Amino acid sequence: MIPLEPLDVDSRTLPVLPPHIHPWLRSVVVLGFLSFVASVTLLVLLAYRLISWQIKSKRTNQFVILIFNLLWADVQQSLSFLLNVEWLRLDSIVVENPICFAQGWLVSTGDLGSGVWCFMIGLHTFASVIFDFRLKKRCFFQTIIALWVFIYGVSAIGIMMYSTDLYVRSGVWCWIHHDLQDLRLWTHYVWIFIFEFGNVFIYALIYTILIQRIRSGYYTAAEARRVKAVSNLMVVYPVVYVICTLPLASARMAAMGGKPPSLSRLCLAGAMITSNGWLDVLLYTLTRRIMVFSDEPPPDDNGIDTFAAFWSESPKRFGNGCKIEAVLSEQHRRRGKGMVALSTKSDSADDLCGVGSRDIRLVTTTHVVSEPAQPADYEEMEEIARKMRPRTPIGRWSEDSAGMKDLELAHIPD
Repeated sequence: MIPLEPLDVDSRTLPVLPPHIHPWLRSVVVLGFLSFVASVTLLVLLAYRLISWQIKSKRTNQFVILIFNLLWADVQQSLSFLLNVEWLRLDSIVVENPICFAQGWLVSTGDLGSGVWCFMIGLHTFASVIFDFRLKKRCFFQTIIALWVFIYGVSAIGIMMYSTDLYVRSGVWCWIHHDLQDLRLWTHYVWIFIFEFGNVFIYALIYTILIQRIRSGYYTAAEARRVKAVSNLMVVYPVVYVICTLPLASARMAAMGGKPPSLSRLCLAGAMITSNGWLDVLLYTLTRRIMVFSDEPPPDDNGIDTFAAFWSESPKRFGNGCKIEAVLSEQHRRRGKGMVALSTKSDSADDLCGVGSRDIRLVTTTHVVSEPAQPADYEEMEEIARKMRPRTPIGRWSEDSAGMKDLELAHIPD
């Protein structure tokens, strides 16, 4: 254990915030508040969905549970930077204030938790999209518990080693004492960089494999267009995480090398990392909205179909395929009875075929293109089902009666 020196000028209470720092710190607070509200809102919605799914269908969805855990980590991270409002209120940073300890703890757990769950979502996406593999339910929940034990356990190492003076002023908010560089490195930044480069590697591998499958003819033409759009969409996930976390991590690493960043640069980096929350909410609600907003629990065996490329053109919706052709027997061909095509204005072709000496048979060949159902189709079907679902016993009777009347009227001859 390293004995801590008395707090120096960079760690002790800052009596007055520099005037030029106020606008920067306000920006951090505003973005932290935005991330906190967005994360809590979606967290409550997902909690309601998970409970209702369990009650109705006795099952949930692994991806949605991973998003739930990511949001809980984002709540902690955004709350840590939102607490800077206390320093703005006091116009100073007071190390003895309990807010200082709370902020340091939330920075440690929030940053680490956000990295862990972004990485796990990447692994889950890789396993489900590429190998169509998912953990068994029991093993899945055991893994989630183990990961939270890891997050809080790693963050608690410093508290177990240094009960006091662990979280002090570190720039314009509170965090681990700058004398404890090894503790900062091995309980925080090593893991942040592992998750950053791990995310980039996983999604780059997914992109490479999907593109290779497209080129090799693994997918049909319609599937290939959709997979191409989804593969481009996946690039956004690691880019958002790296852009948000790299500035602060690099600034702290530079400080460990003897080049501390300016307070303005530190505030800019803090504003970016606290934006993780609202950007995650925006990203996942736009790209995986079928999973997040579904009234029924989406099946876990859905892979590439759960993505929605919001910038791509909506493909053709629904359809069916059927081609029926009639071939004359050899006897009719020897008699010289052939087909006569009739002109039509549709995709069907009507042919006149001689059957006997006085009979003519009309043969219709129909060409219909089949397309797989798209995300918009599922949303529309769910909306229709929601409208048709009875709300009360009286509503059930009235709706059923109305439906029976419609059926009876439909069968009454004109």
